[in-house]
Amino acid sequence: MLSAESAWRVLHAEHGSMRRLLYSVDAALRSDGWQRPGPRLDAVRAPLQRLQTFDDATHRPKGVVLMSTLRGRSAQADALLDELQRDRERCDRLLVRALALLDAIEAGEAGAAEALPAVLQEHRATLLHHLEREDTLLHSHTARLLTAAEWSEVVSSISSVVESAAATREQRRRPGRAA
Repeated sequence: MLSAESAWRVLHAEHGSMRRLLYSVDAALRSDGWQRPGPRLDAVRAPLQRLQTFDDATHRPKGVVLMSTLRGRSAQADALLDELQRDRERCDRLLVRALALLDAIEAGEAGAAEALPAVLQEHRATLLHHLEREDTLLHSHTARLLTAAEWSEVVSSISSVVESAAATREQRRRPGRAA
C-alpha cells in the first residue's frame, strides 16, 4: 500500500532526526566545559530543546490518527500502544528533569552536573528503545491491521500536520503579517 509506505517513510525519517539530536547531546557531553554556564552547556541544552519541540509539535501529532485507528484492533496491539504511551511519559519526565538540571547547572547548583549524565543516559536509552519498537512492532501491527482506506486517513492527517507546520514556519519568517 502506497499510503502505508508513505506514512512510514515520513515517520522513519523523523525517528532518524530524533536519533541525530540524541547523538548531538552525547557529543556535547563528551566535551569539556558543559559542567558550568557557557556555550558548552548551551550545546547540551539546544538539541534537547529542539528534540522536545520537534516531538511535541511535529512528530507526535502525526501519530494521533495512526494510534487511534489501531486502538481496539487486537489485544496485542493495544498492549503495545499502552507500553509506548508509558515510554513516552517516562521520556517526557526524564527530558523535563534533564532541562531542570541544565537550569540548575546554569544557576551554579552543586550536584546538578553530576546528576545530569545519568538522567540523559536513561532518557536516551528509553527513547531509542521506544523508537525501535515503533519502527518494528508498531510498523508490523499497522501493516497487518489497517486497511487501505484507513491508511489514506492516516496520510491525510500527516499531511495536515506538515502543512500546519509549514504555515507556522512561514508566519515566523514574516513577522507582522496576519496568518
